[in-house]
Amino acid sequence: MSVLFYKRPDHIEKLEGPLNSSSCQKYSERAACSRAAIPESLSFDNVINDKTLPPMSLKDFMEYLVYIAYDAENLQFYLWHQEYTKKFDALPEAVKCLSPKWEPSVLAPSLGRAAASRIPQRAAFSLDTKEMGTFYNDATDDSPTSATSLTHAPHTFTKEQELVISGMSTKDEPDWEAFSVQPLRDDIRRIMAHYIEPGSDRELNLSHRDRQNIKQRLQHTTHPSAFAPIIEIISMTLRNQSHPNFIRWSMCNGNRPRVIALRGLAVCVILMTTAVGVILAVSRVSRWYRILCLPFLWFGIANIVASYKGLCILLYRRNTRESRPWELGGSDATLLEEGRAQSSLPPTPPYIRTPTPSVPSVKMYDRDFSPASFFDDRLSTFGPSNKKFREEQWYTRWTHRPWWRKLMIKKLKVQEEGLRLMQDKIVKQADWWATIVAIPLIIALVALPKGNFF
Repeated sequence: MSVLFYKRPDHIEKLEGPLNSSSCQKYSERAACSRAAIPESLSFDNVINDKTLPPMSLKDFMEYLVYIAYDAENLQFYLWHQEYTKKFDALPEAVKCLSPKWEPSVLAPSLGRAAASRIPQRAAFSLDTKEMGTFYNDATDDSPTSATSLTHAPHTFTKEQELVISGMSTKDEPDWEAFSVQPLRDDIRRIMAHYIEPGSDRELNLSHRDRQNIKQRLQHTTHPSAFAPIIEIISMTLRNQSHPNFIRWSMCNGNRPRVIALRGLAVCVILMTTAVGVILAVSRVSRWYRILCLPFLWFGIANIVASYKGLCILLYRRNTRESRPWELGGSDATLLEEGRAQSSLPPTPPYIRTPTPSVPSVKMYDRDFSPASFFDDRLSTFGPSNKKFREEQWYTRWTHRPWWRKLMIKKLKVQEEGLRLMQDKIVKQADWWATIVAIPLIIALVALPKGNFF
């Protein structure tokens, strides 16, 4: 009986306003009912770690957030932080000690003793926001860190630490010297300018308070723990809002024109079957001929139930799905070159993950992984704004494509078994409801006496 009332993961609406702990809590409460509908193989951790196959891979998740949910910045920043943490942990201990773990009781509002003890003896300095990069420009004058002067007592360093400090603190800017000794400071500048700074290309939806908090933390340390508040918010949003919606959306194996056409076909079949049944009932032919209406009525009801949840039974039987508009790409080499020329940013190493089994010879997010790879800059950590995809060639071609041609696009194989299991439940549900409704109707139709009108 559970199959009869099976429900997909609920669609969780995006809340208005910036992300905060309150909105994350609401997402968590709304997602509680959806967790039972998602198999363990399609869990958030498996998708993020790229342990799932198309159309449920990490790449598919990113594309959904870019082109459907318009919320890809969270995942892009989350993936960057994972790689940044690994990069920081791989540093030598003598280098990592220059950026201590963020501890508010120790480091705020000034660097404090723990951090000051790691700064060279000659590195007395003042925090001048004008010397600290573009992402401090909007700090207020009354900020505790905007005019703080820090001095400290002499500190003894090991030979290894002295070599690190002497090699990293030969800057021409004395006010920046104390922070320049911290590792990965350039990475912090870049991520701040790309995700945190107001008006940046991929600005995160943060409140002013959280934005100022993260800026203050990063003034003192480059340790990954400095990002803890916003990473917690982003992680909860991805887990409890973006991921369930992605699972729900991926269960649909046809585009909207196909689903609408399928519903229309099913309604027509039901109406025609009803008309034929009425004609047979009022005629002089044997009542048993009315049983011939059963398969047609069953077909119509089953397809209406399945299409209501975005599933095309015909594509399901063939274990395929329709290509997404952005997966169609261009058919010629010039389209690929035009798309690559759209980005005015200097070439940067794209975010690379382990290739999925479906494409064993291709690196994830490599620019040459498919004919449509010209939009891969959206899938890398640094690139153009995610909102500019409407300027891409595929979007123009798709919007100008006649609706009937959208029914005849390339079909792709569904490789993820976890998705097939969820689709199985929908198809079984459709079959059962069609059987429960169609058989009694046909029995009632056969039981009617002949009309003998013709």
